[in-house]
Amino acid sequence: MADTETKHLLIVYHSQSGRNESLAYAASRAAQEAEPDLEVRLLRAAEASTRDLIWCDGVLLFFPENFAVIAGGMKDFFDRSFYPVIERQIILPYGVFICTGNDGTNALQQFERIARGYSWRSVSEAVIVTGRPDSAAFTKAEDLGAAFASGLSLGIF
Repeated sequence: MADTETKHLLIVYHSQSGRNESLAYAASRAAQEAEPDLEVRLLRAAEASTRDLIWCDGVLLFFPENFAVIAGGMKDFFDRSFYPVIERQIILPYGVFICTGNDGTNALQQFERIARGYSWRSVSEAVIVTGRPDSAAFTKAEDLGAAFASGLSLGIF
């Protein structure tokens, strides 16, 4: 876990169309604006690793549902980090945002099973947006980022 002085938020995203990437960036900006002393690390799922999960105090995940499952890039991140995280007993609060062309429910269900395996705990309701993100979707991403950052900074989770 990170030190007690500065809290650390990790935002991991997978995006091929750019939709989830733009939403993750919106959440990151909102988190930094809401809590300037919070350190935020925004990474593509392909770049994120166990060391980033060790570093952080909480994690936000942005990804699509492809063919009714978690998109492969995000699944790869989980595959690479799962056993090292369990071995180190890294238990984190998380939030999840799924922007997809389908309804996203299968990817969410699959992710929730993975999160239980990590022993992570959800601290916000999952957000699912279908289709191209509109201003309401960006507001949801910003709200998630700001609320999560405030919760970390205040020690609520």
